[in-house]
Order: sequence, then structure tokens, then C-alpha cells
Amino acid sequence: MKDRRHRSRLPGGSDETANFTQTLRSLSETGTSADAHGEFGEPPQTALIVCRDSAARKWGPRWLRDEGLHAAFAPDVADALSTARSICPSVIIVDAGLKARSGELLFDQLTAAADVEAPIIALCAGSRDVTAAMDGGAYEIVRKPYDWRLIANRAKKTAQARASAQRLGEAHDSLNKALSVAESARERLRSRESFEPVTGLPNRSKFLELLGRGMAAADRDNNALAVVVIGFNRFRLVIEALGQDNANLVLAEVGGLLSDALRDAASAQANTHGLKTAAAAIIDSSRFGMMLTCSGDGDELAELQQMLVSRLSRPVQVSGQTIYLSACVGATVYPDDAGDPDGLLQRADNAMRDAQSRGGGFKFYCAETDAAAARKLKLEHMLHEAFVNEQLSIEYQPLTETATGQITGAEALLRWRQPDNSYISPVEFVPIAEESGLMIRIGEYVLDKACGQLKSWQEQGLPISHMCVNVSKCQLMSGEFVESVGRILYEHQIRPECLELELSERGVLSGDYDVISQLHALRHLGVKLSIDDFGTGDSAMAYLRELPIDVMKIDRSYINGLAENEKDAAITSAMVALGQRLNLKVVAEGVESEAQLDVVRGLGCDEYQGFLQSPAVAAQVFARLLQAPGK
Repeated sequence: MKDRRHRSRLPGGSDETANFTQTLRSLSETGTSADAHGEFGEPPQTALIVCRDSAARKWGPRWLRDEGLHAAFAPDVADALSTARSICPSVIIVDAGLKARSGELLFDQLTAAADVEAPIIALCAGSRDVTAAMDGGAYEIVRKPYDWRLIANRAKKTAQARASAQRLGEAHDSLNKALSVAESARERLRSRESFEPVTGLPNRSKFLELLGRGMAAADRDNNALAVVVIGFNRFRLVIEALGQDNANLVLAEVGGLLSDALRDAASAQANTHGLKTAAAAIIDSSRFGMMLTCSGDGDELAELQQMLVSRLSRPVQVSGQTIYLSACVGATVYPDDAGDPDGLLQRADNAMRDAQSRGGGFKFYCAETDAAAARKLKLEHMLHEAFVNEQLSIEYQPLTETATGQITGAEALLRWRQPDNSYISPVEFVPIAEESGLMIRIGEYVLDKACGQLKSWQEQGLPISHMCVNVSKCQLMSGEFVESVGRILYEHQIRPECLELELSERGVLSGDYDVISQLHALRHLGVKLSIDDFGTGDSAMAYLRELPIDVMKIDRSYINGLAENEKDAAITSAMVALGQRLNLKVVAEGVESEAQLDVVRGLGCDEYQGFLQSPAVAAQVFARLLQAPGK
């Protein structure tokens, strides 16, 4: 007889069977074993009985049914293998002494069949049957006299064990699949550790590694290394207008453009000795980095600057649209400006941000760049503290009727006084407030205080008709500004036409759809809108045509030379005439002399504002100005 002593009808062999049995015992102890009718609503399981014993047919089905199993008999005992293959039972109960037509023991035939997976309970009439069953790897052995109540109970547990083993195997397969997926994900992550997927360029960490190598090569060959950071003004607008997918295409185009530029620049370095190092990278979602071996002399750096400005000024074609990017470029040179990769990249980035604050272009790093960045960071911290501690204040500058000299309104101006009684200019701290996200809260504070002050003066019977408050673009972009204005007007019981919101032509008005829709909503609320610094932006005429403007404020740069400069006078006269034709109130800013006042009065300006009447003053002083006779 062939030796099958170690064979098991459960997957994995006897060792795994033992492990599985232990697991099943643990599950049983924690109350998670299956009931007789199967876990998770499974249908009753089938026990195939292969036996000629009359008691088996009488008692087997009854006791198996009580244990939740369905009993099936082989129609032809000698062909039990065929029956097992057709019904796929959960457990097989077989008389160990029965033989197939071939003369082979049925038990051996069933255990040898690879396509019969059910565990087998062997019914043994004597010692020879027991030995054969043990050698054949029977799951259970029952000796005569047969107790079918006991057999049914063992069949139930055997079927449960098989079902649990199958679930365990399925869980094992699922785990293996999950591990395979995780490993694939890890491989993808490892492949992305060095390269950004949208552009295919090295990422920041890889670029820093390349910088280190480039610095070592420059030291060895006595060369220099130019490091460049490239950003873009208003790239967020590209994303909002085109969507992230098309914005990614723009970034990919720019990445290709920079790579081409580096190849051209590197090939032009015919006189550079040693290893030529050149690399482009993307260092965050919309900023690029570059490095290039150079001699470090001024002429070569100037050529690099000219090349980059020329390449980056070219339009990008995406999805049938032409995109013009406003690039801001900062550059630094190793070893002159920094001695480590992080320092080089940081200083190039500071130079880029300096260029960005100037509206774009190219900026080489200098010591003042770091000083400016440090001051900016310090001011941001101080500004947060000043706002929380209520150290910001508001002063009011008169708006005066040109014909009568009577003060009719006030412009609320934010002031930041220091402990030494000096002031930090709004020109410096307002952009910091906008970039840090603090401007929305500061702007609401100014609006609330100014409206409260206007109501107070009106309740005192002082002759003031309106209050003018400056508005930042970030306030208009917040999406809640119109609601905030309406709430403040209601809280202070101020008529909407008494509030004039002042919009900077150079900052707020950019043709952005969201901003324009907010302005129309404000106009519908009844609030007056004015353009500040008119004549200094790029699209003044378009603003007058597209936006619901009520007031035009002519920039002080035209008023300063009004009495002496004929061109300023002619341009101012044209702007006043334009405003009058459009039924706008025209205000002259920066009037500081009687001669200037005479000219703006002669041109027909409705109001003026400037030191001739008064600088911005505290609320108590302004109240006295309202009580004084007109100038």
C-alpha cells in the first residue's frame, strides 16, 4: 500500500491543518465560530454518505439534519467518485472497506482524486480499515458500532472546519493581492521620489542633490554655478480659468521650454573647462529651479538673464488657447552668494519673490534681498500681534467740495503706530497683510469702525454725507464680502449710498470675473464704488466701460505738477471731461497748494482731497474740521 501518512484533506498539509485547528479553536473561544447553518447566511452544507449499512440510510439523514447538514447518498456505491465530483459535498462519510468497480478501495480512490476537496470521515469495521484510513489521511475515523449522532456531530464540525479553511484561504489570497498592490504602490512612490510626474523633471529633493553635485564639480574645475528660481504672477488665475488638467499642460510646456533653454545654454559654453552641469527641476506646484555651470563673470550672467527673459516671454499654447505667463526670475551664484544647496536655493527664491513684488522680471540676489525678506517676515509677525492687541488705528482725511470748500465726506485710512510714535506705511504692511491672509479680518475691522464713526458723527448733527473705505482684492475674492458689507450697514443703521468703497486700479481691478460679479452685487446693494489712483493702471478705459463705477479719483501724480506742467494739465483735463461725460463724480487726490486747487476747480472737479485741507487725522480732530467754515 502506498504511503500517504502525511496527506490531509484540508489545504496546506498536516502542519497547516494543526495551525488552522488552533485558529479555529481560538475563534470558537472568542465567540466567532460558525453556527450549524453556516456563517454569513450561507446555505446548509451537504454530507455525501457512501455506505451499504442499512442503519446509515435510516439514522444518517435524521442526525445530519439535526446538525444542519443535508444528507446525500451515492446512487451507485461503486461509482461514488463520480457522485462526489457532481455534487461537490462539504464532507464525505465513506465505509473504508468498500471497493470501486476497479477493485480499488473507494476511500483510496476518493483521497487520490485531485478534484475532490471534501474532507473524509472513514467508517472502519476493524483494525485493518483503521490503519488504511490513517495512512490515507482521513480527517476523522469512526469505528464500529457506528453512533450516527456522533458521526453527524463530527461531520458538522468537519464541514465547518473546511468552510473556515476556505475562508482563511480566501483571506490569505486577498491579503497577498493587497500586499502585491501595496508593493506596486511603493514601487511607484519610489519612482516618484526623484521626479515630478506632470513635467517629468526632478523634484525639489532631487534638485538639491543635483545642486550638491554641481557645486562639487564647480569647485573641482574652478567654475561658478548659477542657480535660478522661476515663479509666475497670478498662476492661480490660469488654474481657475483653464482647470487643473490644462494648467498641468502649461507647466509641462514650461518645463520643456526650460530644458531646451538649458541645452542651448550649455552647448554655447565653448570656453568652459571641465564638466558642464545643467539641470532644470520643479520645486513646488508652480515654481521651477535651474542650475547651470558658468564662469561667474558679468557678461555671461547677463547672457543667461537675456536668454531666460526671452524664452519665458514666449506664449504657451494649450487646448487651442494662447497663454502669456508673467514670469518672475530670481538668480544667485555659487560660491559668491551661499555655500550650501539649501542656502543657494533659498536666496534664489528670495530674489524671485523680490522680482515678484516688483511686478515681475529678473532679479539677482544681493544682501538687501535677505534683509528685505527678514523684515517682511518680522512685519508679518508684528502685524498679527498688532491686530490681536488692537494696536491698529484709523484716521480720517477730508473729502472737500471744490466749489464751496465744505467738507462733505471722509476717507478712512488704516494706521499702524509704533511704540516710538513712528508709523509703518500701509504701502509696506498692506501687501504683507494680503499675502498672509490677515487682510480680510483687518478690512472688516476698518469697515466696521469707519461705519460706526460715520453714524456717530451723523447722530451728532455734523455735516458729513459719506464715508470712503479702501477695499483689497482679497476681500472681494473671499466670497463673503457683500454679505459682510450688508451686515455692517444694518448694524450701524447707515444708508448704503452713504458708503463709498474705494478700489485701487493698480491692485483690485484685474478683470477677474469673480471680482466683477462682487462689484455688481455691491452696486445692487446701493453702495457707491470709486476708482482710486485713476490713470496709473493698464486698462483704465476698460474699467470705466465694464464696471459699475460712481466716482473717479485722479491720481496725485497728475495733480503734483498740475500748475507747472502743461502735459499733466492736459491729461487731467481730459480725464475730468471723460468722467463728466460718463456722469461720474470726479475727485482730485493730493491737492497741496492753492494753485493746484485753482486749476482743479477750473477743470470742474467735484471734490478734492489733500494736505491743503488736512492730512488724515484722528476722529476727534476730524469732528472739529466739520464744524469749521469751508476752505
